[in-house]
Amino acid sequence: MPNPLRQLLRPRSAADYTAQLIATGEVKTALDIGCGTRSPLSPFRPGVQTTGLDAHADAVNLARARGVHDRYIHADILTDDLDEQFDLVTLFGLIEHLPKAKGVELLDRVEQFSAKYILIETPNGFVPQGPEFGNAFQRHRSGWFIHEFEGRGYTVHGTTGTRHLRGYMAGPRCNFPGCLLLDELLTLLLRINRNPRHAFNLVAVKDVRGVPARHKKEAQP
Repeated sequence: MPNPLRQLLRPRSAADYTAQLIATGEVKTALDIGCGTRSPLSPFRPGVQTTGLDAHADAVNLARARGVHDRYIHADILTDDLDEQFDLVTLFGLIEHLPKAKGVELLDRVEQFSAKYILIETPNGFVPQGPEFGNAFQRHRSGWFIHEFEGRGYTVHGTTGTRHLRGYMAGPRCNFPGCLLLDELLTLLLRINRNPRHAFNLVAVKDVRGVPARHKKEAQP
């Protein structure tokens, strides 16, 4: 059974930031790009109609068999066109698997498919990772930094513990008992949600509609 105090003090995760966007009541449709065989969007159904997109047919077929989404699209987001927009477009652990130039192209592309929000989760900087589970697509090919997202109009948060004590696949960086417990404490002290430079993962959120006007038009004389 989860410790209530631990749950209360834990930093927000990518799922929490996703829930925050959905709680606005503005998100009725969502697209999970590179959905794989599972999706953080699934818990928000049926209130949100979710669509999973993946370039790999096997992943799409397995997701469909598991009932992960309401709809499925087998397509390459970099080359195939979509004839619709979604209130929320998510990329969980995807962009770091592309070379940098392709990642920049991906960021340009996803703005075409979002009517309101984009949410991206990726490691903070380059974190080496090989072809895990026999899957060559698990290899990390680029690293992404706070200023790169902020320069494109994203608000950036930190998640998944600290980059100081976490390493390969977000596991413990140091080989001593209690490393991850110490990381939890350091996470609280450094307040990684608000100080993403210390975080292992970044969550970047953008409202593609821009900043709303706060003042009415001045009356004409």
